[in-house]
Amino acid sequence: MSSFFTRDRFGSAQFIAGIILLAFLGQCVWFCSRVPLSDREVAFVLQGQHQWHRGEISFHDQVSPITGLLAALPLLGSHPTGEEPPPSWRWLARLPFLLIGLLYGASIWYVARRLYGNVAGYIALILYAFSPWFIIHSAMVQPELIAGWAAFGVIFTAIGVAHTLYAPREVVLWNWKRILLLGLALGVGFAAHAAVILLVPVALAFMWYLVPERRGAAAAILLSACVIGVLVVWAVFGFHLAALAYGIRSSHVFHVSPNAYIAPITWAWIATFFIRQQSTTTALLLISLITFAIWKRARFFGTAAPLIVCGVLLLIGIGLPTQGALPFYLMLLPFAFVFISGVMTDLLESRFAPISMGVVLGILVGHIFISVSGLLRM
Repeated sequence: MSSFFTRDRFGSAQFIAGIILLAFLGQCVWFCSRVPLSDREVAFVLQGQHQWHRGEISFHDQVSPITGLLAALPLLGSHPTGEEPPPSWRWLARLPFLLIGLLYGASIWYVARRLYGNVAGYIALILYAFSPWFIIHSAMVQPELIAGWAAFGVIFTAIGVAHTLYAPREVVLWNWKRILLLGLALGVGFAAHAAVILLVPVALAFMWYLVPERRGAAAAILLSACVIGVLVVWAVFGFHLAALAYGIRSSHVFHVSPNAYIAPITWAWIATFFIRQQSTTTALLLISLITFAIWKRARFFGTAAPLIVCGVLLLIGIGLPTQGALPFYLMLLPFAFVFISGVMTDLLESRFAPISMGVVLGILVGHIFISVSGLLRM
């Protein structure tokens, strides 16, 4: 038992990350206590209750089945009703999403720390923990949070699996835990937002790039994970093939609209989201992009991979207006946080460290101030 509580597992880095996550949780609780359940949240809860109690599946193409199931899970003792939901529903229905929000933040910290070090983990986690978007989506019944966490898991689990292929072992049996995790991420992601499936080719491309001599093994692993993902989605749809088939047909994930890429309203919405709503993150992102472009040291797979995913998600969000752009922009942000943390860590270790430290601290403090002051004004 003592070997489990080692400094590597529970040291100062984990303690600091835990403090930041507690600050994130405090903001979520503050928001949750002041915002009642919306009509959309109640609809998700009722949908989930109907499925848990009666096995009924909603065929509406804009309803995420796993969102309702999770929201109704803490309410299994109650039954569907058309009356005004009691006050306790607010906390119980949102509890799974608070937990997912915390796990999402822990995942971002873990990935950034493993890639670039402790400082990078703190930077990425602060950007996440004091982002109004993620505070709101973690404190409400929303499918976007589930889809984003799953998308993050798909990409970085696939990268992690690829690195294990250098070991001379039987690839599928040896990697069964990672394959299961990758399959769960794919299934949960698709059940929350069908467009998560579009990241599968990106994950495969990363795996093939990392292990070009074992591309067959990488493809076999990803295919095995996809099979698990299909089973997960089927389970979410109550093992009803008709409902699953309808959900796939109505997802419209391949209905690309080329005109959206040249529509002025598209770029106006992007500017609104990234400049007005995420100004501090955008400032660090611009600095990181410029640094990445002109400084060779900052250009390597560890920083290029999350940046590529950001670009892919941005293009998907623009080209699939029927899916709504916001879910893709929210999926994009954590990858941007990881990219920023990697580039900033390189700058903090260079001869520009004093200037970089001032810029990073100043923007992060501003980021925290904007988030906290916004909540206090509610």
